[in-house]
Amino acid sequence: MQIPSFANRLALSTLTCALVLVASARAMFEPPVFHDGVSVVRATISSARDLKILLALSKDTLTHRLDYGPAEFLFDASAMKALAKTGIAYEVMLADLGPVLRADFAAREESANAEGGIAGADFFADFRTIDQINAKMDSWVAARPDLVSSFVAGTSLEGRVIRGVRFTKAPAGSPGVLFNSTQHAREWGAAVTTMFVGESLIAGYGVNPRITQLLDQAWIDVIPVVNPDGYVYTWTTNRLWRKNRRNNGDGTWGVDLNRNWAFQWGGGGASTNPNDETYRGVAAFSEPESQAMGDYFIAHPTLVGHIDFHSYSQLVLSPWGYTTTFPANNDALVALGHDMKDAIARTTGAAYVAGPIASTLYIASGSAVDHAYGAHGVPSYTIEVRDKGTYGFVMPASEILPTGSENFAAALELAETTLVGAVIRLNGGAPTTIEAGASVALIAEIRAVRGTLVSSSAKLFHRPQGSTAPFTQVVGSDLGSGQFNFALPATACGATFEWYLTAATQYGTARLPHTSDVQFATSASDSSVLYEDTFETNLNWVVGATGDNATSGLWTRVDPIGTTAQPENDSADAGAFCFVTGQGVVAGAAGAADVDGGTTSLTSPALNATDPHAVLSYRRWYSNNLGGAPNADSMPVQISGDGGATWATVEDVTENASAWVERQFPIASFVQPTANLKLRFQARDLAAGSLVEAGVDTVRVLLEGCPTVAGDLNSDGVVDAADLAILLNGWGASGATDLDGSGATDAADLALLLNAWG
Repeated sequence: MQIPSFANRLALSTLTCALVLVASARAMFEPPVFHDGVSVVRATISSARDLKILLALSKDTLTHRLDYGPAEFLFDASAMKALAKTGIAYEVMLADLGPVLRADFAAREESANAEGGIAGADFFADFRTIDQINAKMDSWVAARPDLVSSFVAGTSLEGRVIRGVRFTKAPAGSPGVLFNSTQHAREWGAAVTTMFVGESLIAGYGVNPRITQLLDQAWIDVIPVVNPDGYVYTWTTNRLWRKNRRNNGDGTWGVDLNRNWAFQWGGGGASTNPNDETYRGVAAFSEPESQAMGDYFIAHPTLVGHIDFHSYSQLVLSPWGYTTTFPANNDALVALGHDMKDAIARTTGAAYVAGPIASTLYIASGSAVDHAYGAHGVPSYTIEVRDKGTYGFVMPASEILPTGSENFAAALELAETTLVGAVIRLNGGAPTTIEAGASVALIAEIRAVRGTLVSSSAKLFHRPQGSTAPFTQVVGSDLGSGQFNFALPATACGATFEWYLTAATQYGTARLPHTSDVQFATSASDSSVLYEDTFETNLNWVVGATGDNATSGLWTRVDPIGTTAQPENDSADAGAFCFVTGQGVVAGAAGAADVDGGTTSLTSPALNATDPHAVLSYRRWYSNNLGGAPNADSMPVQISGDGGATWATVEDVTENASAWVERQFPIASFVQPTANLKLRFQARDLAAGSLVEAGVDTVRVLLEGCPTVAGDLNSDGVVDAADLAILLNGWGASGATDLDGSGATDAADLALLLNAWG
C-alpha cells in the first residue's frame, strides 16, 4: 500500500473536518422533528387488504415483522380519521408523540452537556452522545492499556470515524469475536448494550473466571456505533431516524445500512425506493459505513463469532435473513441461539425468542448476519434487545442496566461456544435429582457450530460431591440427529455427585458448565408413584374449559400422525397414545390440524397428592416457530390445589424443542398439596397466522425422599464406620445419636447401629 504524503494526509484530514462541520451546521439549522400530533397505534392485520391500507396511511412502521397479527404504526391526525373508517381493529398506544419526544429531547440535551457521566456505573444511568461514548472508550484504554486498545474501523459519509476497542490478553493470531451495534441510528438501546459488554469485560478480567479465561484465549472487539452520522442526527434533529445520512438526490435521505451488505444484496425485504426505511442503496456496499464493516471482516480471518445488536423486540436471530430456506448447519445455529436465549432468562428472567431471521422475523436481504455467515463462515446473530413494544425505540434509561446484563450473558455464551466450535445443550436443564440405586439416562444435544464434531469426544465426567478423586469418564452414545445418551451413575439414596459434559471439534473442547472449576450437582432419591397416566387408556381427562374458543386443533387422545410440527410417536414409554392438539393426516403439512382461533384446555381428573414432598412430573411437546407469526404464542401449564377454583402457573412454555421434554416440579412450590389437585395445559392460538401444535404424555405424581435407616447418622444411605464415629462422639448425650429415645446415647444405641451395619 502506498503511504500518502504528509501534504495529502493533511488535505484529507482538513476535508474530513470540513465534512463534519458542514454536516453539524446543517443539523444545527435543521429544526428538531418532534412528530407533534402523530399517534402510535397498534393495529391488527387480518388480511392483505389491511396491510396495504395501513402502509398507505402510516408515516412509519415501528414493528419489525409485518404479517397477520398486531403491529405498531405512526399515524398523523388525517390518517387517524381515515383509519377509523377502514374497519381495521386498532388501539392507540400513545395519542401524541410530540410531548414525549420534546421531553426526551430536553433530557438528552441536558445529558449531552453534562460534564460527568463517563466513569463507572454512572455512564449507564442514561443514554450517551457519540462524544461521550468515544470518551468512555478512551477511558478504558487509559485505565487498562495492557488489556484494551482502540482502533478505527472506517469513516462515515460525513467524515466521522467509526471507532472500536479490542479487549484481549491472548497471543497474536488468536481467534476473536465481534460485537457491534447501531447500524440503525434510532436504536439507542443497542448502542448502550454493546458499551455494557465492553464495561463488563474490563471490570471482569482477573475477577470473573469466565471472562478471564475468555480474554486469555481470544480477542473481543466492540464497535458501538456503526452509523455515527445517523446517530448524531437522532440527537440533534429526529429521534426516530433509522438510516445513514446519504443525500439520495431526489429529496430523500438515507440508506438502510443493514440492507447494504454484499451477500445476497438486492433480494427480498430490501426496498428500491429511496424514501423507504429499508432502502438498500444503489449497489452492495455503496455506503462507506457498511463498506468499512465489510472490510473489517476481510481483515480479520481469525474472527469466529459475531453479534449485531439492534432494538427492539427481544429476539435472538440466526441466518438466513434473505430466505426462509434454512442453512445447512441450521440445527447447530438455532441450538446456540437457544443457549443465548436461556442465558438471558437465567440472568434477568426476560423472555427472548430464538430462531432464524426470515422465519422468525421477516425476510431481509443484504444484512450483516447473512454476510458474516455466508461470505466468511462466521456464526453470526442479530440480537434485538428490549422491549416488546411498550416503549419501543424510546426505551427509558431504567432499562439500560438489565438489558445490558442479560445480553452480556448471551454474548459470553456466543463467544465461548464459537471459540471451541461446539454447543452442548440440556433441554429442560440439568437434573437436580435422580432415582437412587439405578443408572439413569441423560440426553444432551451436542452439535458443531463450526468445524466437525468428534463423536467420541462426547463425554460425561462424574465423582462424589466433595471428593478430590479423579473424575470417572463415561463416553456418550451417539443417537443421531445431534442427540447423545449418557449414563448418570447409580447413586445411594441421599448422596450427591458432581458432573460435567465435554465435546470437541478440531478447534477445541466445549464444556458444560463453561467454567473449568464449576460442576453440576445431582442427588439421588427414592421415589414412589402416587399417580401415573401414560394415556394408553382413558383416565377421564377433560378437554375444554370456560373461555375456550379454539375452532380447530382441540386436544385429543390418539396415536399421533407426525408432521414437522407435531410428534409422530408418544414419549417412548410402553404404548403409543398421548394427547395432542388435533390429529394430523398422513403426509400432512406442518399446519395440519394445528390450533386455530383461540384456546383449547386439557385438565386432569382430581389427583391425590397430600404429602408435602410430592412432585409433579410430565412430558410435553410444543411447536410455535412456524407459520405466519412464529413464536407469537405460548402454552401455560397450570396447577390447582382446590379442584380448579383457582390456578397457579407452573410454567409458560415457549420452547420449540421439536422433541418431548420432561419437566418436574415440587407441588408445594406452587400450591398446597391436597387430595383435590388438578393439572391443566392450555394450548393457545392468539396471534393471527401462528402455527401451534402441542402434546402431553406420561403425567406422574411422585413422592421423593430417602427411607430412614436406623443408625445412618450422616444420611448417606449406609451404616458404616462414619456413623459409628458420630455415635461414639455423642456417647451419653441425648439427640440424634440416641437411637432408642431413652434420653442418652448408650450401649443399646450401639447395638441398634451394629445390627444395621452395612
